[in-house]
Amino acid sequence: MILKDHLRKEGKVSKEDYPITIVGDIHGQYYDLLKLLEVGGDPGKTQFLFLGDYVDRGSFSIEVLLLLYALKINYPDRIWLIRGNHECRQMTAFFNFRDECEYKYDIVVYYAFMESFDTIPLSAVINGKFLGVHGGLSPDLILLNQISSFTRFQEPPRSGIFCDILWSDPIDEDKEEHAIHNEAYFPNDIRGCSYFFGYNAATTFLEKNGLLSIIRAHEAQLEGYKIHQTNIKTGFPVVITIFSAPNYCDVYNNKGAVLKFDNNTLNIQQFSFSPHPYHLPNFMNLFTCLLNRGLD
Repeated sequence: MILKDHLRKEGKVSKEDYPITIVGDIHGQYYDLLKLLEVGGDPGKTQFLFLGDYVDRGSFSIEVLLLLYALKINYPDRIWLIRGNHECRQMTAFFNFRDECEYKYDIVVYYAFMESFDTIPLSAVINGKFLGVHGGLSPDLILLNQISSFTRFQEPPRSGIFCDILWSDPIDEDKEEHAIHNEAYFPNDIRGCSYFFGYNAATTFLEKNGLLSIIRAHEAQLEGYKIHQTNIKTGFPVVITIFSAPNYCDVYNNKGAVLKFDNNTLNIQQFSFSPHPYHLPNFMNLFTCLLNRGLD
């Protein structure tokens, strides 16, 4: 109840100042979250903005949420959470978070987490210059205050601004691609929903809203981050992707990274994965696992 009260009061666009550490996808990698907090700074002295996708795929999503929620309650003016596309009923039932809740606790705990997800803000503005979202932009999103025009206290819809800021991806067109598409947005056929948005879409949105760059998560990166195309007017990247789950799913062998702002200086700090206890796939028990292997 205390947590939901904190999150409900924050509105859909929260505003944070420097210094701040910005964190991308975590995906249930609790032991990497502990390392991330060592790298990112003391939560009692440094603000943290988490860009969503706290759950699924990893085996310790509950532990991730309990730690983040405890930090939010203890440091309500320093810990900021926004919602990712996995913070919903559809994705957590399809992937493994619902199974994790039922395995470790029960379905009541799962439903309580779902209710908490419905209160998480959708975006953040950092120092009046940077927009933090999980996914990206929407063709329907012209002005930032439009995010305040709909209710977030619900399961994300399958289309519209709410959907797109959780699901969309930037695309780095070269000149030939841009000539072919010649559009700011086009359907995201890789994800099967939402859109790709290009350089023109990003620069137009940033200029209309007096912003410098979009900082987002949502896509695994080998180095833990990606600096997208540079704005020819400002000399600053129009989009920065940050991904904070090293060795993603125990197979990608990627680095994790966080983005740190302090005194108008941007630094990206990388970190490697941390060892973690082993769980059988889908939280299968040992007896069932051995039985299945015996039947093969």
